[in-house]
Amino acid sequence: MNKINKAIFFTQDDLLEHHNTSLDLVEEELTGRYGERYTEYRKRYSEAGVFRFEPEFPLYLMLEQTYSCNLKCPSCIHGMHDFRKRFDTNTSVMPRSLFERIILEGEKHGCPSIAFHVNDEPLLVRDLPDRVAFARDHGFIDLFMTTNGVLLNPEVMKSLIEAGITRILLSLDAATPETYKKVRPGGDFSVVMNNIETLLEYRRVNNLIIPAVRVSFVVTSLNVHERELFIDTFSDRVDYLEMQGFSTYYDQNSALIPTGAEQIKGFFCNAPWRKLIIRANGDVLPCCTFYGYEIVLGNVLQASIKDIFQGEQCRHLRQEFKKGIYRLSPCLACSKACYKTKEGTLQLKHETPAT
Repeated sequence: MNKINKAIFFTQDDLLEHHNTSLDLVEEELTGRYGERYTEYRKRYSEAGVFRFEPEFPLYLMLEQTYSCNLKCPSCIHGMHDFRKRFDTNTSVMPRSLFERIILEGEKHGCPSIAFHVNDEPLLVRDLPDRVAFARDHGFIDLFMTTNGVLLNPEVMKSLIEAGITRILLSLDAATPETYKKVRPGGDFSVVMNNIETLLEYRRVNNLIIPAVRVSFVVTSLNVHERELFIDTFSDRVDYLEMQGFSTYYDQNSALIPTGAEQIKGFFCNAPWRKLIIRANGDVLPCCTFYGYEIVLGNVLQASIKDIFQGEQCRHLRQEFKKGIYRLSPCLACSKACYKTKEGTLQLKHETPAT
């Protein structure tokens, strides 16, 4: 694999990434499996990202099946007790009946992509591999999850791969145990690193290209000194890196803004053009940021996903966002919440849905 070259780019919704040549192999593999359906999905996803294509049904569903995490990271809503409590769904895990209802409607409308995470830890859902397999068997072709990796033991990893997961995205945010303790309190750096190595070795031994493996690093005041070390550590081991800019949530985590970081200019959001977020209780949100919890578009127990996506509120958001208008107070706050360091972020050739 080739070493990653640095670049300076940033978008709010997709946080552009750079890639190794192995990611091209991932794209070739998925194109070989699904042919024109996959290439058309990628084309439409890119076009929707620049407001040139407005789908009738989301191209990408994100499921928050449990509003829970095994860690309490200071940058995350799960580390903000009062705000976390405010948005609790009081539903431990999305009922299987609701999950299947969502999947079957997605199949009906040819939805190609699904994420089994939002701001939660998906591996806390005990039957996750079975749910992944159900989605695969009902027409979803790009299936991913973001995890902190603590619970990604060999048995779970193997089950997820056999179920059809196409991308495993690992949020790490550190290159040493010392920094990891600060950014991921409650986690174990050595366990996560071993799980990553086991995953990569399993792929190698079994000659697998899928699932693609990504590691990410949100640049904060706690870890900015390890940015280069993180790149050096992982750039020739995984399929792609994601060096993310930092987003504040009101003043709850503003102390984590890196020294010298600059507020992002030219903010734009394309989330409601591409996707919807569905929570464990059926609530539907327009985006996956913490601010998104404040904007409930509807509930899938009361209306279809398509009706919500085509509803007046969601269509209005799409048209306003196309014009750069952020009328709702959470959206306005989000538009002013993004920061990047002078080094910027890394760019990806293929815009893969990611959070």
